Amino acid sequence: MTDHPATRPLSSLERRTLAHLLASEFPGVQELRNQLPETRVTGRWGAESPSVDLEVPADIPAAQIEDGIIPATGTVTDDSGQLFGELLVWVSGGRLSALEFSWYGDTAPTELPDPDLVTVTVQ
Repeated sequence: MTDHPATRPLSSLERRTLAHLLASEFPGVQELRNQLPETRVTGRWGAESPSVDLEVPADIPAAQIEDGIIPATGTVTDDSGQLFGELLVWVSGGRLSALEFSWYGDTAPTELPDPDLVTVTVQ
């Protein structure tokens, strides 16, 4: 695959966050975990946004999972234990396609939270 100039590897924090969200068991999760080493970031959702679009090469096996948000949601709390937001992983065509950090409140986060502050729930 020829890299588009805007693509880049996952940062350490992005990789740790995705691994944390994919640590729970649900149908298709093993294939999604197997995609992590080859997953690349193709863009940010905004200049300061920690949410990113992802791309997995076509030769990496796809997961048998519906398009949309995976059934594992990460609830984010701040250092004081207050609810701060959610982390969502999007899939398209059986491949990781986005990592979204949706927040509650007026101040948008500019980086992903420490995975230790994220509680994952499978629906």
